Amino acid sequence: MSKTCIHCGVQIPHKRVELGFKDCVECSSVETYGFVNIINHKTGNTVQPMPKTQADAINKIGERKRFGTVLRGGSKTNTYNPKRTKHGVSNNFIGTKQAFDKVGFEMMYLLESQGVDSALLYVDKQVKEYTISASQAFQLRQILETINQ
Repeated sequence: MSKTCIHCGVQIPHKRVELGFKDCVECSSVETYGFVNIINHKTGNTVQPMPKTQADAINKIGERKRFGTVLRGGSKTNTYNPKRTKHGVSNNFIGTKQAFDKVGFEMMYLLESQGVDSALLYVDKQVKEYTISASQAFQLRQILETINQ
């Protein structure tokens, strides 16, 4: 039951003839198959067979190009490098408790006499003038919101 390929005349393997093929593997127009890994969880992964061109395209998209964290864009230049780490004193302004109390007292006075907008403007001005820190101003704004509700 040996047959020859209808295109090139090469002898076709017996199993291929039994499956109904009339041409050899080289002359066949059937596209080869590839696979894509389907990751369900840490375990229990599976593969999805599909035409090789589609599988190659999907696998190329999922390929890891370089090392680095995704959160910083995945670039090698943005990864942690201890040689570039700077050590020293922070240059963030930290206001004092006394300044916080003084600005808070004045803010409450302005709230009662001129309203919320004046009190907020005063707090913002004190941050710009480095009387209080941004975190202290945040606390004062929260106090204003709580009182104003």
